[in-house]
Amino acid sequence: VKMEIFTVDAFTNKPFGGNPAAVCVTRSGQSSIEPAIMQNIAAEMNLSETAFVATLTPGEDVTSSSVFSLKWFTPKCEVSLCGHATLATAAVIFQSLKNPHSQLTFHTLSGELKAVRSDSDNKIYLNLPLAETEPQDKGEILGLIKLTVGDLPFIDCQYSVQTRKLLIRLSDEVTRSQLQGINPNTDAM
Repeated sequence: VKMEIFTVDAFTNKPFGGNPAAVCVTRSGQSSIEPAIMQNIAAEMNLSETAFVATLTPGEDVTSSSVFSLKWFTPKCEVSLCGHATLATAAVIFQSLKNPHSQLTFHTLSGELKAVRSDSDNKIYLNLPLAETEPQDKGEILGLIKLTVGDLPFIDCQYSVQTRKLLIRLSDEVTRSQLQGINPNTDAM
């Protein structure tokens, strides 16, 4: 399998800034790369996420196609969504590989994602999926909230069945320093 690997700093225009991601561009179909190989590459890249992108139509090239498969791996496992690695992938396809399309479509575990190049402001816009949430009874999960944010004041608590994530909205009074000092007690959870 022929592959090009890029390291991209997302959310910045300065080297060694932003959020780095590896982008692996395969010239043949992604189906020819075993998930174990992708996992090993991601472990070797040792970034928070490594993206693997390939065209979906046999015979099409990454430089001319507008529809792709996209997978993301951490050094430990495959993940269903990664925004900064998606942005990095779109930047590689648009800017490094000079793809002429103004919109790219990625087929992922999270569904279909689109990246749109804006020539007017030289930015890339993503449409990421919205994960619906349900309000939670704070009294029923107060112990879990305290294990997560300690005694910091919070306003609301929501749960997403789709992502299996608990979202805790802290009070506006919480400072950046307090936020950075949060140390969840994962052993007790």
